[in-house]
Amino acid sequence: GAFIALLDPTIISLFSGRMTIQVLYAIGVAMMCMALLRRLSSTLLLVLALAWIVFGEAVTALTWPPGDDAGSIVAALLVSTYATPTLVIKYPLLPWLAMMILGWVFGRYLLDFSEGRARIGPVTLLTVLGVAALLAFAVVRYHNGYGNMFLFRDDNSWQQWLHVSKYPPSAAFTFLELGIMAVLLAIMILLERVIGVRPKGVLLVFGQTAMIFYLAHRLVFEGTATFGGLRHFGDLNTAYLASLVMLVLLYPFCLWYREYKAAHRESVWLRYL
Repeated sequence: GAFIALLDPTIISLFSGRMTIQVLYAIGVAMMCMALLRRLSSTLLLVLALAWIVFGEAVTALTWPPGDDAGSIVAALLVSTYATPTLVIKYPLLPWLAMMILGWVFGRYLLDFSEGRARIGPVTLLTVLGVAALLAFAVVRYHNGYGNMFLFRDDNSWQQWLHVSKYPPSAAFTFLELGIMAVLLAIMILLERVIGVRPKGVLLVFGQTAMIFYLAHRLVFEGTATFGGLRHFGDLNTAYLASLVMLVLLYPFCLWYREYKAAHRESVWLRYL
Protein backbone atom coordinates (compact mmCIF):
# COMPACT_ATOMS: atom_id res chain seq x y z
CA GLY A 1 0.00 0.00 0.00
CA ALA A 2 2.77 2.44 0.89
CA PHE A 3 4.56 1.66 -2.37
CA ILE A 4 1.44 2.39 -4.42
CA ALA A 5 0.66 5.57 -2.47
CA LEU A 6 4.18 6.91 -3.06
CA LEU A 7 3.80 6.57 -6.83
CA ASP A 8 1.61 9.70 -6.89
CA PRO A 9 4.08 12.26 -5.44
CA THR A 10 6.96 10.64 -7.37
CA ILE A 11 6.26 8.99 -10.74
CA ILE A 12 2.84 10.54 -11.43
CA SER A 13 4.05 14.04 -10.49
CA LEU A 14 7.16 13.72 -12.65
CA PHE A 15 6.02 15.79 -15.65
CA SER A 16 3.14 17.78 -14.21
CA GLY A 17 5.20 20.57 -12.63
CA ARG A 18 3.44 20.17 -9.27
CA MET A 19 2.94 17.49 -6.66
CA THR A 20 -0.15 15.46 -7.42
CA ILE A 21 -1.95 13.39 -4.77
CA GLN A 22 -4.67 11.44 -6.52
CA VAL A 23 -5.99 7.96 -7.11
CA LEU A 24 -2.86 5.97 -6.23
CA TYR A 25 -2.58 7.74 -2.88
CA ALA A 26 -6.20 6.84 -2.12
CA ILE A 27 -5.77 3.23 -3.22
CA GLY A 28 -2.47 2.73 -1.42
CA VAL A 29 -3.48 4.22 1.92
CA ALA A 30 -6.88 2.50 1.73
CA MET A 31 -5.06 -0.81 1.28
CA MET A 32 -3.05 -0.08 4.40
CA CYS A 33 -6.29 0.61 6.28
CA MET A 34 -7.78 -2.63 5.00
CA ALA A 35 -4.94 -4.55 6.65
CA LEU A 36 -6.78 -3.80 9.91
CA LEU A 37 -10.37 -3.43 8.73
CA ARG A 38 -10.40 -6.84 7.02
CA ARG A 39 -10.63 -8.42 10.47
CA LEU A 40 -14.13 -6.96 10.88
CA SER A 41 -17.29 -8.80 9.86
CA SER A 42 -18.85 -8.12 6.47
CA THR A 43 -21.92 -6.69 8.17
CA LEU A 44 -19.91 -4.16 10.15
CA LEU A 45 -17.85 -3.24 7.10
CA LEU A 46 -21.03 -2.64 5.10
CA VAL A 47 -22.39 -0.41 7.85
CA LEU A 48 -19.18 1.65 7.89
CA ALA A 49 -19.06 2.03 4.10
CA LEU A 50 -22.73 2.91 3.67
CA ALA A 51 -22.59 5.29 6.63
CA TRP A 52 -19.87 7.28 4.89
CA ILE A 53 -21.70 7.31 1.56
CA VAL A 54 -24.82 8.66 3.25
CA PHE A 55 -23.33 10.96 5.89
CA GLY A 56 -19.91 11.78 4.43
CA GLU A 57 -21.15 15.00 2.85
CA ALA A 58 -22.06 16.34 6.29
CA VAL A 59 -18.46 15.74 7.42
CA THR A 60 -17.00 17.27 4.25
CA ALA A 61 -19.22 20.34 4.71
CA LEU A 62 -17.25 21.17 7.87
CA THR A 63 -14.18 21.83 5.70
CA TRP A 64 -15.94 23.29 2.63
CA PRO A 65 -15.05 25.30 0.63
CA PRO A 66 -11.37 24.28 0.60
CA GLY A 67 -8.87 26.86 1.83
CA ASP A 68 -5.15 27.19 1.19
CA ASP A 69 -3.73 26.65 4.69
CA ALA A 70 -2.13 23.59 6.29
CA GLY A 71 -5.43 22.55 7.83
CA SER A 72 -7.00 22.44 4.38
CA ILE A 73 -4.26 20.08 3.21
CA VAL A 74 -5.00 17.67 6.05
CA ALA A 75 -8.74 17.92 5.34
CA ALA A 76 -8.13 17.25 1.64
CA LEU A 77 -6.10 14.13 2.41
CA LEU A 78 -9.07 12.78 4.36
CA VAL A 79 -12.37 14.19 3.09
CA SER A 80 -12.03 17.20 0.78
CA THR A 81 -9.91 18.55 -2.09
CA TYR A 82 -7.05 21.04 -2.42
CA ALA A 83 -5.47 22.85 -5.35
CA THR A 84 -2.61 25.35 -5.64
CA PRO A 85 -0.01 25.88 -8.38
CA THR A 86 2.36 23.54 -6.51
CA LEU A 87 0.07 20.93 -4.92
CA VAL A 88 -3.13 19.18 -6.00
CA ILE A 89 -5.10 16.72 -3.85
CA LYS A 90 -8.17 15.29 -5.58
CA TYR A 91 -8.77 11.89 -4.03
CA PRO A 92 -9.42 12.08 -0.26
CA LEU A 93 -8.96 8.87 1.66
CA LEU A 94 -12.24 8.26 3.50
CA PRO A 95 -14.78 8.25 0.63
CA TRP A 96 -12.59 6.01 -1.52
CA LEU A 97 -11.87 3.75 1.45
CA ALA A 98 -15.63 3.29 1.74
CA MET A 99 -15.74 2.09 -1.87
CA MET A 100 -12.80 -0.26 -1.31
CA ILE A 101 -14.64 -1.70 1.67
CA LEU A 102 -17.64 -2.41 -0.56
CA GLY A 103 -15.35 -4.17 -3.02
CA TRP A 104 -13.79 -6.21 -0.22
CA VAL A 105 -17.20 -7.33 1.04
CA PHE A 106 -18.24 -8.26 -2.50
CA GLY A 107 -15.05 -10.29 -2.84
CA ARG A 108 -15.94 -12.18 0.32
CA TYR A 109 -19.38 -12.87 -1.12
CA LEU A 110 -17.85 -14.29 -4.32
CA LEU A 111 -15.71 -16.66 -2.25
CA ASP A 112 -18.74 -17.73 -0.25
CA PHE A 113 -20.74 -18.30 -3.44
CA SER A 114 -17.97 -20.37 -5.03
CA GLU A 115 -17.89 -22.55 -1.91
CA GLY A 116 -21.67 -22.94 -1.75
CA ARG A 117 -22.24 -20.68 1.27
CA ALA A 118 -24.26 -18.05 -0.62
CA ARG A 119 -27.60 -18.80 -2.25
CA ILE A 120 -28.05 -15.71 -4.42
CA GLY A 121 -25.99 -15.81 -7.62
CA PRO A 122 -23.70 -12.92 -8.62
CA VAL A 123 -25.76 -11.95 -11.67
CA THR A 124 -28.93 -11.61 -9.62
CA LEU A 125 -27.17 -9.77 -6.80
CA LEU A 126 -25.36 -7.37 -9.13
CA THR A 127 -28.52 -6.64 -11.10
CA VAL A 128 -30.60 -5.93 -7.99
CA LEU A 129 -27.91 -3.80 -6.34
CA GLY A 130 -27.14 -1.99 -9.60
CA VAL A 131 -30.75 -1.06 -10.27
CA ALA A 132 -31.23 -0.03 -6.63
CA ALA A 133 -28.15 2.21 -6.81
CA LEU A 134 -29.34 3.84 -10.03
CA LEU A 135 -32.75 4.49 -8.49
CA ALA A 136 -31.04 6.04 -5.47
CA PHE A 137 -29.02 8.24 -7.83
CA ALA A 138 -32.21 9.37 -9.58
CA VAL A 139 -33.83 10.30 -6.27
CA VAL A 140 -30.81 12.20 -4.95
CA ARG A 141 -30.19 14.03 -8.21
CA TYR A 142 -33.88 14.85 -8.65
CA HIS A 143 -34.14 16.50 -5.24
CA ASN A 144 -30.99 18.49 -6.08
CA GLY A 145 -29.95 18.97 -2.47
CA TYR A 146 -28.03 16.93 0.07
CA GLY A 147 -26.11 14.08 -1.54
CA ASN A 148 -24.80 16.14 -4.47
CA MET A 149 -21.70 17.49 -2.68
CA PHE A 150 -22.47 21.14 -3.45
CA LEU A 151 -22.68 20.51 -7.22
CA PHE A 152 -26.34 21.04 -8.09
CA ARG A 153 -28.27 20.84 -11.35
CA ASP A 154 -28.86 24.13 -13.15
CA ASP A 155 -31.61 22.61 -15.29
CA ASN A 156 -33.09 19.26 -16.34
CA SER A 157 -30.80 18.56 -19.30
CA TRP A 158 -29.12 15.15 -19.32
CA GLN A 159 -25.73 16.86 -19.10
CA GLN A 160 -26.72 18.48 -15.81
CA TRP A 161 -28.12 15.21 -14.49
CA LEU A 162 -24.79 13.50 -15.18
CA HIS A 163 -22.63 16.42 -14.02
CA VAL A 164 -22.05 14.96 -10.55
CA SER A 165 -19.26 15.66 -8.09
CA LYS A 166 -16.31 13.27 -8.22
CA TYR A 167 -13.84 15.52 -6.37
CA PRO A 168 -14.79 14.66 -3.68
CA PRO A 169 -17.26 11.90 -4.60
CA SER A 170 -20.86 12.69 -3.75
CA ALA A 171 -23.54 10.14 -2.92
CA ALA A 172 -25.04 10.87 -6.36
CA PHE A 173 -21.72 10.07 -8.05
CA THR A 174 -21.25 6.93 -5.99
CA PHE A 175 -24.75 5.60 -6.68
CA LEU A 176 -24.44 6.37 -10.40
CA GLU A 177 -21.00 4.88 -10.97
CA LEU A 178 -21.40 1.80 -8.78
CA GLY A 179 -24.87 1.22 -10.21
CA ILE A 180 -23.62 1.30 -13.80
CA MET A 181 -20.63 -0.86 -12.87
CA ALA A 182 -22.81 -3.49 -11.19
CA VAL A 183 -25.23 -3.76 -14.12
CA LEU A 184 -22.39 -3.93 -16.67
CA LEU A 185 -20.58 -6.56 -14.62
CA ALA A 186 -23.74 -8.68 -14.52
CA ILE A 187 -24.05 -8.38 -18.31
CA MET A 188 -20.39 -9.31 -18.78
CA ILE A 189 -20.79 -12.41 -16.62
CA LEU A 190 -23.68 -13.50 -18.83
CA LEU A 191 -21.69 -12.77 -21.99
CA GLU A 192 -18.73 -14.73 -20.66
CA ARG A 193 -20.98 -17.76 -20.28
CA VAL A 194 -21.86 -17.48 -23.97
CA ILE A 195 -18.57 -16.52 -25.63
CA GLY A 196 -16.12 -17.80 -23.03
CA VAL A 197 -12.87 -16.15 -21.96
CA ARG A 198 -10.55 -14.88 -24.67
CA PRO A 199 -6.96 -14.81 -23.31
CA LYS A 200 -6.03 -11.82 -25.48
CA GLY A 201 -9.32 -9.97 -25.11
CA VAL A 202 -8.89 -6.23 -24.73
CA LEU A 203 -10.78 -5.94 -21.45
CA LEU A 204 -8.97 -8.93 -19.95
CA VAL A 205 -5.52 -7.67 -20.94
CA PHE A 206 -6.08 -4.15 -19.64
CA GLY A 207 -7.76 -5.50 -16.51
CA GLN A 208 -4.80 -7.74 -15.70
CA THR A 209 -2.31 -4.91 -16.26
CA ALA A 210 -4.29 -2.04 -14.76
CA MET A 211 -1.46 -0.49 -12.73
CA ILE A 212 1.18 -0.42 -15.47
CA PHE A 213 -1.47 0.83 -17.92
CA TYR A 214 -2.38 3.68 -15.58
CA LEU A 215 1.25 4.68 -15.04
CA ALA A 216 2.09 4.48 -18.75
CA HIS A 217 -0.89 6.48 -19.97
CA ARG A 218 -0.39 9.17 -17.32
CA LEU A 219 3.30 9.58 -18.12
CA VAL A 220 2.69 9.70 -21.87
CA PHE A 221 -0.15 12.22 -21.60
CA GLU A 222 1.66 14.41 -19.05
CA GLY A 223 4.91 14.23 -21.01
CA THR A 224 3.37 15.23 -24.33
CA ALA A 225 1.30 17.95 -22.66
CA THR A 226 4.29 19.44 -20.84
CA PHE A 227 7.11 19.02 -23.34
CA GLY A 228 5.01 19.07 -26.50
CA GLY A 229 3.06 22.18 -25.53
CA LEU A 230 -0.25 20.35 -25.91
CA ARG A 231 -1.81 21.06 -22.52
CA HIS A 232 -5.41 22.29 -23.03
CA PHE A 233 -5.02 21.62 -26.76
CA GLY A 234 -8.10 20.78 -28.83
CA ASP A 235 -11.71 20.09 -27.91
CA LEU A 236 -13.59 17.12 -26.48
CA ASN A 237 -13.40 15.22 -29.77
CA THR A 238 -9.62 15.63 -29.68
CA ALA A 239 -9.60 14.11 -26.20
CA TYR A 240 -11.66 11.14 -27.42
CA LEU A 241 -9.29 10.60 -30.35
CA ALA A 242 -6.21 10.84 -28.13
CA SER A 243 -7.75 8.31 -25.73
CA LEU A 244 -8.46 5.88 -28.57
CA VAL A 245 -4.93 6.23 -29.93
CA MET A 246 -3.54 5.62 -26.44
CA LEU A 247 -5.58 2.42 -26.07
CA VAL A 248 -4.35 1.14 -29.43
CA LEU A 249 -0.72 1.93 -28.57
CA LEU A 250 -0.80 0.49 -25.06
CA TYR A 251 -2.57 -2.77 -25.90
CA PRO A 252 0.51 -4.57 -27.32
CA PHE A 253 2.64 -3.14 -24.51
CA CYS A 254 0.23 -4.39 -21.84
CA LEU A 255 -0.02 -7.77 -23.58
CA TRP A 256 3.77 -8.08 -23.49
CA TYR A 257 3.94 -6.92 -19.88
CA ARG A 258 1.34 -9.46 -18.77
CA GLU A 259 3.43 -12.28 -20.25
CA TYR A 260 6.63 -10.86 -18.76
CA LYS A 261 5.02 -10.58 -15.33
CA ALA A 262 3.73 -14.16 -15.55
CA ALA A 263 7.25 -15.36 -16.35
CA HIS A 264 8.72 -13.56 -13.31
CA ARG A 265 6.27 -14.38 -10.54
CA GLU A 266 9.04 -14.25 -7.95
CA SER A 267 9.50 -10.48 -8.43
CA VAL A 268 8.11 -8.46 -5.53
CA TRP A 269 8.04 -5.21 -7.54
CA LEU A 270 6.25 -6.69 -10.53
CA ARG A 271 3.58 -8.05 -8.19
CA TYR A 272 2.39 -4.50 -7.52
CA LEU A 273 2.77 -3.24 -11.08
